[in-house]
Amino acid sequence: MFDFDKAKVSHTQNMGDLVICDFCNSDGKESTGGVIIGSSAVCGKCCEKNNYYDTEYENAHEIDLVFSQDKTFQENVLEYRKEHTGTSDGIIKILTWDD
Repeated sequence: MFDFDKAKVSHTQNMGDLVICDFCNSDGKESTGGVIIGSSAVCGKCCEKNNYYDTEYENAHEIDLVFSQDKTFQENVLEYRKEHTGTSDGIIKILTWDD
């Protein structure tokens, strides 16, 4: 297990408003809805394919958040980022534990 308190940021990349599904790598503009499962953002197309919108889905307890199907997946993720990080930008941080 990694001790994140000892990690150092070796590189940061700002991806702006780019949103990509963590399951199928599709552009966030191409579907609506979506869910958050752990740290993964899953587009509406993958949700339909995997029955994540079905309340009887056997692993429904693993779904942390179901997004509005009235918005694009990209809009939903950008709002989620803003609520949880203070910015809608997608920021990737590469960590190292080297001294």
